[in-house]
Amino acid sequence: MPSQPPLPHLLTPYVTSPPQASLTILSSVLGATSNWLVLRFLYAALYASPASGVGHGVLGVEAGKKRKVVLVSFLRGWEFWRSEAKRLGLDLARLIEKRQFAFVDGLSELFSSPNAPTQPQYPGARIPPRTTLPLRSQPGPPRLRQPVSPSAGGDELLNPTTKEPGPVKRLHLSGCGIVALDGIEKEIIAVINQLKTSTPAEDGEVSEVLLVVDQPDMLLAATGPSKAIGATEMGEWILGLQQAASATIVTISADSPLIHNASAFAHQPATPLETGHAAFAVGLAHRAEKVMQLRNLETGAARDVSGVLRVSKGGAWGQREGAEAEGSWEEKEVLYFVQRDGGVSVFGRGE
Repeated sequence: MPSQPPLPHLLTPYVTSPPQASLTILSSVLGATSNWLVLRFLYAALYASPASGVGHGVLGVEAGKKRKVVLVSFLRGWEFWRSEAKRLGLDLARLIEKRQFAFVDGLSELFSSPNAPTQPQYPGARIPPRTTLPLRSQPGPPRLRQPVSPSAGGDELLNPTTKEPGPVKRLHLSGCGIVALDGIEKEIIAVINQLKTSTPAEDGEVSEVLLVVDQPDMLLAATGPSKAIGATEMGEWILGLQQAASATIVTISADSPLIHNASAFAHQPATPLETGHAAFAVGLAHRAEKVMQLRNLETGAARDVSGVLRVSKGGAWGQREGAEAEGSWEEKEVLYFVQRDGGVSVFGRGE
């Protein structure tokens, strides 16, 4: 277990109880990744006390409400999240069995056929790696995107540890443009709906589900014009997923080449990747109620500081009904330090 408490005091108001129907954006850069912050959101939702909101409470209860989590990751695999969560005392495999958590793998088989073998057929066999990249071409004519039915089902889901039926899904991208995005949206919504109704609350209502989408910008970068997927299509895809979850958290890269090279003040023309990424990131920030930015120290690396965390109000702050009553946090900038054992310290400048 880490020497520091899993939820530092200064961080607690920002990661507990995301408001209903809200969108929270976590932006990161190469030297200040967001995985440690995502883990704190998972801890707050899955291991919180009804009385204090944190600490030694009951799994799956946050502020007196039943809260479940679906984590969709396009950059980090199941083993990474399982081992890192274990450092905080979260057994994700056990939570999958209890139908309180689901992991959707958007990395390992995204561009492979669902019927392709994923395991060697005999001992010592190896699956040959991909040696070709998708052919980049100009996108076809735009098509109107149809909303995916919330009741849409999917393939049978598999537990990544036991291979038994359970709330986990490996995504496969098939087709181009809105058709491809609608396909994976349908699969993710199927996982959310299954988790909602797997263990209904005592009053008969479905459980609240927090959706975490880790690095969907990787999907945008890996497809591009050849798949007719751009910032507009990705933004609508995120919006469709939001409608199926109680609250949504999205992590995205905000490195300077991806964001600032696409601005009007850039010294050189932006590439299609930079233009699309910047439009996607800025569009999400305008729709979010909260933006949590991770960046490196301006003065360079330090032995006792990993980076800077700035929490700001997004473009949609105050637009949702009842938002002011739920606004129990203030904009702030703090420093943080990620220790080797997984613990995190959060402190103000000069402390």
